[in-house]
Amino acid sequence: MFKKAPGGEGRHRTGIPYMTPEMEGILRAVETETHDPSLSKNVYFGPTALTHVKRLLETGGTIITDTTLIANDIDAGLLGDKGATIQCFIDDPQVVSLAVQRRVTRAEVAVDVGLALPGPKLMVVGSAPAAINRILNRRQHEPMSDVCVLAAPSGFASVLQLKERLVESDLTSIVVRGKKGGVPVTVALLNAILRESRA
Repeated sequence: MFKKAPGGEGRHRTGIPYMTPEMEGILRAVETETHDPSLSKNVYFGPTALTHVKRLLETGGTIITDTTLIANDIDAGLLGDKGATIQCFIDDPQVVSLAVQRRVTRAEVAVDVGLALPGPKLMVVGSAPAAINRILNRRQHEPMSDVCVLAAPSGFASVLQLKERLVESDLTSIVVRGKKGGVPVTVALLNAILRESRA
């Protein structure tokens, strides 16, 4: 049974006029973890995002993070026993070298490495807006039916615009809209999603 979302008529719920019990459970957990009761009004769930995460866990897909801080704080016990893994390529020597050669950020190169992996992928961006931009640019030239993007970097104008572009794209996504976000919020949201997906 779907319920109307809080603030369903406001700009923060464009495209998602309902909340499922799963989404409500995730948002309650995030509010408890972050001590920010207003955060839930900023979280956008794409219609098939949670289904994608469940499929990733069931088929041994990959969660790819943009920082080692996020990778280290994900509760690996929530990944289950089907072979799902957590990867972070930001400090990989080859990524560092290619970033210098191409004169781009490591986050952009790490996105390319992550997208090359087989199977379902969850691209987690909690710190590097350049990673969102790279994913959006790649989507213009290739299909990404096996990709879901969780984007929650904090910031102002350019970051807000990138997050809104992601919401408006055809990519499967979960986005913390507005200025809120950052590594702790990303970790809390991701762990809550994984916990709910295994419930």
